[in-house]
Amino acid sequence: MLIREDLARSRALVFLLCAGAVTLVAGLVPAMVIDAAESEANDSTDVAVTVVLGVVLLAVVAVPALIVLGALRKRSTKRFELLRQWAAVDRGPDSDFPARYGAEGYPHGRFFYAALALVLSLILATVVLADMSDPSVLGLLPCLVVAGLFAWSTISKYAGRYGWSERERVVRARARRRELHRTRLAQTASTGALSATTSLSGFQIHPALLYTALFAPAALVTVVFAVARPHDAAGLAVAGLLALLVIVLGLPKVVRMRRRERAELDSTARSLASAFSGGAASHPVRFGLGEPDGGPAGTVSAAWDQGPSRTGVLAVEAGDLRARGADGAVLNLPLAEVEGAVLMGSGVAWLPPSVDVLLRSGEAIEFRSPDARAIADALSAAGVPVTTG
Repeated sequence: MLIREDLARSRALVFLLCAGAVTLVAGLVPAMVIDAAESEANDSTDVAVTVVLGVVLLAVVAVPALIVLGALRKRSTKRFELLRQWAAVDRGPDSDFPARYGAEGYPHGRFFYAALALVLSLILATVVLADMSDPSVLGLLPCLVVAGLFAWSTISKYAGRYGWSERERVVRARARRRELHRTRLAQTASTGALSATTSLSGFQIHPALLYTALFAPAALVTVVFAVARPHDAAGLAVAGLLALLVIVLGLPKVVRMRRRERAELDSTARSLASAFSGGAASHPVRFGLGEPDGGPAGTVSAAWDQGPSRTGVLAVEAGDLRARGADGAVLNLPLAEVEGAVLMGSGVAWLPPSVDVLLRSGEAIEFRSPDARAIADALSAAGVPVTTG
């Protein structure tokens, strides 16, 4: 019911009507005032009447529309909170209900419609700024800014919904995925083939592609300006510098995400370096990546799989998988209790791969680490069946 209400076409239509009314008034009022000021009569009375008419339009059309939009936003925020609460307590075998916010790696269609509207607003705003000789055209600028803001709010909403639904999909699919891996490991064990050296499977968005998608509008706007004002050297220089500024400021964003993840793991590894004997190769890991699938889990091993996400160090030595957490958690897991392990790639550009350790008790612990390959190799060398997922 909550999802149907959140994606109701009637609410989307109300949002479009109210946003369109506010955008129209934002463009109409400045255009009217500029037109009255630039008229041949140049009558101050006409300007005053136009200003009053603009205030009336704002009060009669824009303000009620903004009130309705505010109510829609408040209800949407409350509805999303209820959705997350329901999802946290109802994670049964039905994993499809969040999928309506996106499918096959793509957000809901409204995300792309809003993105298209935002790009068009940026292009038109650039064209308007390029034609500074006509003051009446500048009246369209507030209209384009408001339209862009509404488009951005829609993008933000559906990006957040999609991120949540993908997380829920992963949580709900984890149990089925692990069962599939157990079956594969059993089949591998029956043939006597162990492998931890095959390539990681799965699609991963490269940081360069992600960066290009995020900041391509800056380059696009610059090209539009160059086409509209090919002889305006000063304007081209300003547009080029602004685009360069966006690129320079945005370039480190993806890189910082990767470095922040690695820096936190390295800091934990240094602080826990003395937890193992000198001959053991320790690896920084992040654990607590799983969440309960509905059943009680009170053992020590399951506690390492449940969130929140924490950092620690892992080593394979003396027939044990030993892990220490920065929060003081201690795990000494005999390898005899390990059914197998799965080396899995990450579909997120700034996250390293992970090793999912499957226990004979039916539990599992997922460790994410830049050294996931080395951990898998160490487990394989110790006689643990390892496969890729």
